[in-house]
Amino acid sequence: METRANYVLVGSIVLVVLAALVIFVLWLARTEFSRNIDVYYTYFNGSVAGLQGGSAVRYRGVPVGSVGAVEIDPTNIERIRVTLNLNPGTPIKVDSVASLEIAGITGGSYVEITGGTQSSPALTAPDDQIPVIASRNSTLMSLEEDAPKLIGKLIDLADRANNALSPENVKAISETIDNLRVLSANLRAVTPEVQDAVTNMNKVLGDLHTDLPRLSQTFEADGKAVRATVEELHKTTNEVETMLAENRGPLREFTGTGLYQLTALATQLRGLTDTLQHVADRLDQDPQRYFFGGGTHIGVDPNRGYGPKASAGAAQ
Repeated sequence: METRANYVLVGSIVLVVLAALVIFVLWLARTEFSRNIDVYYTYFNGSVAGLQGGSAVRYRGVPVGSVGAVEIDPTNIERIRVTLNLNPGTPIKVDSVASLEIAGITGGSYVEITGGTQSSPALTAPDDQIPVIASRNSTLMSLEEDAPKLIGKLIDLADRANNALSPENVKAISETIDNLRVLSANLRAVTPEVQDAVTNMNKVLGDLHTDLPRLSQTFEADGKAVRATVEELHKTTNEVETMLAENRGPLREFTGTGLYQLTALATQLRGLTDTLQHVADRLDQDPQRYFFGGGTHIGVDPNRGYGPKASAGAAQ
């Protein structure tokens, strides 16, 4: 009798627990169905492997909802339509972009929403239609699409490397390495001279660094002197121009008549100079004949000599 009572107690407890579980499930389901969600569409042209209903939707890394359905677009079989169930108030803008990303090493996928600026308007659709979020390829999808091109470039690069490493090129490279080795040895031999040259150059640079302020001051002083000379020359030029402007009339009259008279005077002076030179030459040759002449003059005996020799003959 006691054993039967225990069975009844255990059965009653189990029934109560089951009833409570059913009530909780019904309450949770009612809560989920009564909760408002924002529904959006997005379309992907590539593969959406790893994405399924219930996958996470993140807005710049923050969970904002889940994927509702993943299906082929009824209007275009070349793309996949993904339904996004987002939390109310999620800031989806007209410039927001959805992309398919890989969730770590698990291989699962999720939808990442990026973009969207504060000044952009909210994304809406007319006539109670579901708004569509623009999409783009994920980094993995871009790599997958570019992989054939990359492989082709790698093959081309390998072919070029094989051509570059032909026996002739290998021989040329070996000769170049030998030449470099010889050049290195020669450079090592002239290292002391190079060091001396570097030392001398450092000394010259040091002297130049020391003398540079003095040279700068000298150049500055010379520049000031040149500037002053130019200013003085400019001033003198202005004065000459002013003088020419003031005496333009007299200068014009001088060049018109004065130069002609001056030329005539110079000609006459040249003639007078020639005459005086002729007289001076005659005085040097025979001053007596020049002053007394060659004929008979009153009071002068032409047969009589003059000078010291004539005086001696008279005395005899």
